[in-house]
Amino acid sequence: MPNKDILFRTDIARAGGVRVSRNNEVIEGFAVVTKGVTHDERGEFDETALDKIVELGNQPKMGIKSRFGHPNMSSTALGTFLGRVKNFRRDGSIVRADLHIDQTAHKTPDGDLAGYIMELAESDPDAFGSSMVIHWDEEYRQEKDGSLTKDEKGNTLPPLIRVKKLMSVDIVDDPAANNGLFGMPFFSESVKPSAEMTAFLDKFLEQPDAVERVIAFLERYRMNKDEFQTILKKQEVKTMFENLTVEQLKKERPDIFDSVFKLGLDEGVKKGGEYGQKQERERVVSILKKAKAFKDMNDLAIAAVENGLTLEQATISFQDKQLAGLQHAQAPDVGPDNDEDKGKKPTTHLERAHAYKQEHNCSMTDALKATAEKRKQ
Repeated sequence: MPNKDILFRTDIARAGGVRVSRNNEVIEGFAVVTKGVTHDERGEFDETALDKIVELGNQPKMGIKSRFGHPNMSSTALGTFLGRVKNFRRDGSIVRADLHIDQTAHKTPDGDLAGYIMELAESDPDAFGSSMVIHWDEEYRQEKDGSLTKDEKGNTLPPLIRVKKLMSVDIVDDPAANNGLFGMPFFSESVKPSAEMTAFLDKFLEQPDAVERVIAFLERYRMNKDEFQTILKKQEVKTMFENLTVEQLKKERPDIFDSVFKLGLDEGVKKGGEYGQKQERERVVSILKKAKAFKDMNDLAIAAVENGLTLEQATISFQDKQLAGLQHAQAPDVGPDNDEDKGKKPTTHLERAHAYKQEHNCSMTDALKATAEKRKQ
């Protein structure tokens, strides 16, 4: 089944049998296409393809446009307008047609193109050639089991050409003509590069070592290009990452962002876990050591560890408990039989510290230091 649409310039068709009617300015019976496989084996024109070309060629009443070009021009190159091709017909394995030359072809900026074409057809009708520009689908032949048909050597047969549109039938210059190719003034700007390159290659390939020199050049070109592309790619990647933000990466390449984030998270958890374990050991040991400096602080030390207190916080809790114990031990009895004199000033160090703490809203440690009696000398 057809599977793609291709714009294609066909091989040059030359089959003789060309007649020129100068009075009517018609070149009759020139070959449009011949049955068979194309030179590059891209496809094959079979009976169905030839009949389709005849059908498509005869559809427009004005005929199919024809231009003058070069044998090696591309499918998109536009030659100089010549006229219209009409009366497409089968001649065995050949499709023939007639070129009706337009009057404008006599008055091109470079001279009488129409006269040149008719002279070319008269002087060497067998060399008079044309090339179609078509849109086509390729259709591979298949066996009953669905496999592609192969030749006796096991190679897949070229696809059959299924013509969809006939765009133009262009007359091409004869490469063997004395004034052909590079010396011809009638080529359009889009055709001249093909003619000039052909002339250059013809001259270049006359040299005995031409092929070896071309191969050596292409090899150096490939190596230099690969090296340049590698350098350019590295520079592009460097520039890209220098200007890349996290938000851009997350928006434009979420897959890379997720991978990098997970990798960083896993590595962070691993390193963070090792660092955290070390810090936790140091915290627990320092609290337990500090608790030994106070009396009966084991339970409070364990609570400090479990509650995540720092060494400083645990120390304050030890001091507060010790201070509370001192207050309880030195507090006077208070009751109905022994009322405390409300106007009595604190006399003990602890009482003075307690009063100082309430008055100045400071820690008990600072209060004890502030109310301590100076030692006599």
